[in-house]
Amino acid sequence: MKLAIAISGGGALGIGPLQFMRRLEADLGMSLADAGFAFAGTSTGSIVAAGLCSGMSAAQLYDLYRNNLKAIFTKVSAARILTKNYYRYDNANLKKLLQQNFRYKMYEFKKPIYIPATFMNGDSVEKVWDRGDGMTDQWFAVLSSCSAPTYFEPVSRTKNGVKEIYCDGGMWSNDPIMVLESGLNKVPEFKGNYKILSFNTGMRHPNKAPDDMSIIGWGKYILEEWVARTGRSGYFQAQANIGADNVYRVVPEVSKKYAMDDLTIIDKVSDIWDKLYDEIGAEVLAFVRSTMSDATTTAKAATKVAANTATTTAVKAAAKKVKKADTKKGTKKAAKAPAKKAANKTVKKSAKKPAKKSKKHK
Repeated sequence: MKLAIAISGGGALGIGPLQFMRRLEADLGMSLADAGFAFAGTSTGSIVAAGLCSGMSAAQLYDLYRNNLKAIFTKVSAARILTKNYYRYDNANLKKLLQQNFRYKMYEFKKPIYIPATFMNGDSVEKVWDRGDGMTDQWFAVLSSCSAPTYFEPVSRTKNGVKEIYCDGGMWSNDPIMVLESGLNKVPEFKGNYKILSFNTGMRHPNKAPDDMSIIGWGKYILEEWVARTGRSGYFQAQANIGADNVYRVVPEVSKKYAMDDLTIIDKVSDIWDKLYDEIGAEVLAFVRSTMSDATTTAKAATKVAANTATTTAVKAAAKKVKKADTKKGTKKAAKAPAKKAANKTVKKSAKKPAKKSKKHK
């Protein structure tokens, strides 16, 4: 069985799953980038998914979040609320960070990856970036998935002379578990041969009806409680499709909702996920290890290939050295040969030539 990892959206709360993951990696003795064979992530989850798919460890991604969240959530002028293009945060720092860490094209990801985004002016709003998107920049795919309405500005690009506009994938798939399943079912080596480890970034909290049921109140309720919420329908469907034993959802139970842009609670969120690992870490570790035969085989194969490559390189280098020495020796021998041949010719000629008669004998 192969391990596939899905991470839902949730803004700055993404540091929580990373805290859990880095502890899991420590006990596992290897990174989830190596243990996992496929990844999917929406919004902040797309950063984690792309990072793991690029070979980064959870510890590296945790530090990436910790060191950059303040810069990512840089507020714009409050006066923007009066304009027709409202958003709270400037995406310039987020864009720069993604460009620095995801510099390649989508086809260059070494493993399957699926990143939901919302195609605002396309034939279908449901856009999933994957390796089939070829020359699309990795950073652009991730940025589009992170562009949550009212939080960040939508992003755009011009392709074949047509302007394309994208916003957050959480608008239709904040939980990418079904996107991941759908994608893997099209890959022969995965069909019927994978397990999904799913992380609910936003955590599970009690439902609450809105106090404000005005058009603005309903808009806020729909956006924050449903669009940005990770429900359980996808999880239940994945269980029904590939088996309950093949899906594990990691999610803390909390008593209240945590805002995805509140940076004052980052330590608390990290502690919540840390405590969760104390409670279920052993179960998750066992779940991941149940897929390890494929990961171990791949790691051993990679090691063997590297060793063979190193040996082949060394043998070639030695052969080249010997050849060079033989060539040098041959050149010297060739240089001496004419001189020796000339000397032998002279000796033979001298031997054949009769001696001159002395005048005294005439």
